Amino acid sequence: MMNRIDLKLGAVMILLVMIILFPLGFVINQIFYAFYIQQAQEETLQLSTQYASLINDSSVENRMEVVEVAARMSNQKLLILEKEGELWANANMNLSSADRIELLRLLNESSHSPLLTNSFQTTDGVTYLATSSHIEVDGNQGHVIMFASLERILQSMQTVQYLIFISVVGSLLVGIGLAYFLSRKLSQPLINMEQAARKIARGELDTRVEERSKDEVGSLAGAINDLAANLSRINKQRVEFYANISHELQTPITYLKGYAKVLRKGLWKTEEEKDRYLTIIEEEANRLSYLVNDLFDLAKMDDGRFKLKLEKVALEQLIKQVLQKTAYRALEKGLSLRLESDSLPGLFVMADPLRMEQVLLNIVENAIRYTEEGEIVISVKSGAGQVQIIIKDTGKGIPKEEVAYLFERFYRVEKSRSREYGGTGLGLTIVKQLIELHRGTVSIDSEVGQGTIVTLSLPEVRRNKREDKR
Repeated sequence: MMNRIDLKLGAVMILLVMIILFPLGFVINQIFYAFYIQQAQEETLQLSTQYASLINDSSVENRMEVVEVAARMSNQKLLILEKEGELWANANMNLSSADRIELLRLLNESSHSPLLTNSFQTTDGVTYLATSSHIEVDGNQGHVIMFASLERILQSMQTVQYLIFISVVGSLLVGIGLAYFLSRKLSQPLINMEQAARKIARGELDTRVEERSKDEVGSLAGAINDLAANLSRINKQRVEFYANISHELQTPITYLKGYAKVLRKGLWKTEEEKDRYLTIIEEEANRLSYLVNDLFDLAKMDDGRFKLKLEKVALEQLIKQVLQKTAYRALEKGLSLRLESDSLPGLFVMADPLRMEQVLLNIVENAIRYTEEGEIVISVKSGAGQVQIIIKDTGKGIPKEEVAYLFERFYRVEKSRSREYGGTGLGLTIVKQLIELHRGTVSIDSEVGQGTIVTLSLPEVRRNKREDKR
């Protein structure tokens, strides 16, 4: 039961309320107690000072008796003691000899302070607060001592403590109510997210969470919705991937089985026809091999098992190798294939040379495949620590709405003529992943009838001074 987050939040909130209220109640109690004590001290001190002034005034006749009568009529507790302990006057106070001895001790110890004590307890168990003022009568020294019973203060404190207790209990009850309400309000979105996540885990990918706020909880709800959308898209891509790969495998297998059957049964008329059938079988076997290799590379990339053999690669040498390998195919179609760059010498990148050659070959061969006339130009730019390799062709171009999907697996713009143009439909997917493994980016810009521009961006590696001297 306590594993519910609303109960945990409520318990934490109530605990925090208690941690705040109980120390606060204690502090308030101490403040009131100190206030009452201070007030009693000030009252008794004021009275003792006034009576001492009256007694010290020699112009007043029978001043000792006047003070004693005034204190009795006001129900004030007063003692006037001679320095050695002789009782000069008494109002409403009956002290034993032991109490007077203790009082004299306190007077001697507190000669510089009017406050004798706030805990003077008599032999009959009553506790007093006492203040004194110095007097002089006929050359004899003495003290006017006023008493305030702490029992009255404690009774007032009981009233205050009762009110504090009622306030604490009321605040605690209100806090429990608020804690319950807030914990339910705060935890309900999390509970809804947990339920939605379980539905998504069961395959209900259309599940969505309502984004009620713009704080971290709302952000989490948005993240769950994005996750559901991505999973839905991935699931759709997976289904399409299985359908595409089944088609891609089935087509060459059908060709292989058909022409192998023709050859096995001798259903060919001339050697030229036989050679044509064998050529088709070889081409389809190569297509299968390329497809399997591409799928194997993609599987390793997806699992993080694909390792690059990085080294410092000179771009000039790499691009010239690619041009040499693709020059014949460009010449066959009457296309111009050239390199334009003044800054190419001295440019280096940290790359796997075989994989970078694979990337450039794929892009250049695509440019040759989809260009019927004109030229393919490779140019290189550098700046801000980046090297850009730009491959531009004058081919048929790609519709704007199709460009965003070019890096998806098995996606082809020419769906109805895919076999005419060849390829496995995985080339650009592999290009993108290889470039990203090299900490670079790839982008495509194209316009129908104007051609296509592919831009590769890679971190540049500067040569050190030793290499420059060489």
